[in-house]
Amino acid sequence: MRPALPVFGSLLAVMLGGCAPQDMGATTAKARFATYPDSLISALQSACEGPAQTFARPTRDSIECREYLPPDPTAAIILTYDGVPDDLPQLVIRFQTRKDATGYLVENDVYLNVPQKSGPPLHVYQRDPRLNRVVAALYRRSGGTPTP
Repeated sequence: MRPALPVFGSLLAVMLGGCAPQDMGATTAKARFATYPDSLISALQSACEGPAQTFARPTRDSIECREYLPPDPTAAIILTYDGVPDDLPQLVIRFQTRKDATGYLVENDVYLNVPQKSGPPLHVYQRDPRLNRVVAALYRRSGGTPTP
């Protein structure tokens, strides 16, 4: 099962389609799973195997896929957010799993990581209902129930 594969492209399109400074603000999508979400994690790992992608699993319950963007959006993001050309921006999709009384809660963040000339990288979040629908569909296809 590879439910995440078209999702990365969809997330990239949504993020690049409307990034602007006024769109910044932390957003998180959540879903409940009755059992540990192995199928979600396996699908995400399989989907994050492209030449411009890097998969990481810092802990058993935390996974992340980073993806470099095409040249034109990369240049626009660097200029818009005062980034640096020697450390390129990336789309970051991060999932965190936590056991609780009713099973497992999975939360995720999707943002652009834009390295800065000085200081820490800027995280640019896109507030967009389409992004929420794409992530909710991913959770449902992987056996989860999206939650508010």
